[in-house]
Amino acid sequence: MFVQRNENGEIIAISREATPDIRETIDQDSVELILFLANGKTENQTELRASDLELIRVIEDLVDILTAKGVFQFTELPSQVQAKLNSRRVMRQNNALLDLLDSEEDDLLLP
Repeated sequence: MFVQRNENGEIIAISREATPDIRETIDQDSVELILFLANGKTENQTELRASDLELIRVIEDLVDILTAKGVFQFTELPSQVQAKLNSRRVMRQNNALLDLLDSEEDDLLLP
C-alpha cells in the first residue's frame, strides 16, 4: 500500500499503486493504516463534510425565504423533507434557548 501524509505526519490518502502524490509505502497490517481505514476520513472528506454542514444551513434559509415570498408552500415539500427541516428548526431553537440560559447564568455571577 502507498500513503500520503499531511504536514503533521498523519495519513490523509491511500492507494494500491504509487502516484506522484501518494508514494510512501506502508505495510497493510500497519496499525496506523488500519486506524485510518476504520476512521474513514481524509482531509478532503472532512472539508467536504464541513462544507455540507454550511450548505445545509443555506438550504434551510433558502426554503424559509422562498416559502415566505410565496414561491411555494412548505407543505408542498415531501413529508420526509418537512420532518427533517422541522427537526432542525427545533434543535436550533433549543440550542438558542440554551445559549440564552448560559449568558443569563454568567450575568448572575457578576458582582
